[in-house]
Amino acid sequence: MVGRKYLFTLLLLVLLSPACAELELLTGGARGGPGPPPSGSLSVSFIDVGQGDGVLVQAGGESYLIDAGRPEEGPNVVDFLRSRGVDSLDGIVVSNPDADHIGGFLDVFDAFPVETVYVSGDPNSTLTYNTFLRGVRDEGAQTEVLRTGVLMDWGGVRADVIAPPTEAEGGLFSEINDNSVAILLTYGTARILLAGDAEADEEEYMANGAYTGPLTILKVTHHGSNTSSTPLFLSRFPPKVAVIQCGADNPYGHPTPETLDRLQRVGAKVFRNDEDGDVIATIKDQELNVAVTKR
Repeated sequence: MVGRKYLFTLLLLVLLSPACAELELLTGGARGGPGPPPSGSLSVSFIDVGQGDGVLVQAGGESYLIDAGRPEEGPNVVDFLRSRGVDSLDGIVVSNPDADHIGGFLDVFDAFPVETVYVSGDPNSTLTYNTFLRGVRDEGAQTEVLRTGVLMDWGGVRADVIAPPTEAEGGLFSEINDNSVAILLTYGTARILLAGDAEADEEEYMANGAYTGPLTILKVTHHGSNTSSTPLFLSRFPPKVAVIQCGADNPYGHPTPETLDRLQRVGAKVFRNDEDGDVIATIKDQELNVAVTKR
């Protein structure tokens, strides 16, 4: 990709036991850089979309995009996907209908065929979301609503939906952020949680659910806001690696000092899009390698 230079700062994690795995920061190597991910691997790319979310999941020849940043980030997302060998998307996930999560999807629809669009079902009447829905109709993609208990297979990776709640559990929360689609990826002994903008209510729901346990990687919820990454949540989902999707000098002060302190207290190694650029995690042969575009 033009303008991206991979420095290959690599983080090696031996995944024999997530609860007691040791981290060692290494330099060198080339796994996880530009080009398609290696065969037999799970690659999760946290794309630098500024103040927003955009995560590409690749495994078993399949590709899934969770969120796509703001509208102006669309070309950036498309370029990144192409640099990773993507020519079509098996699915896209709208974790949250806000503009900083869905704005770039229109460019994605123009660039790639999309098979399935996954949403939370949270009603939203903003112009940006209505424009997105028109894009879905024009694309001709199938739409599915995701709630807790849905199990998917993403190229041999187990993808459990662990939030938002089902109607039988009382239905959606009152706040849009707390209805973010949360997906737990399991690949061998690795566990990766992607939960959009979840805040305290949804975090408490997940923390009291059936999917708790140590994480290999956590996409830090709500860009590192102090209303997320609660002590309860982090105690039930302690991560070895935490990735914060936030923009440089953003007006919200993300990530907040409180959140960074909480992550430090649970021993997480933190990566940030504003400081590290794109963050590409590749899991193969029970090892995790993390490559960044700047350091």
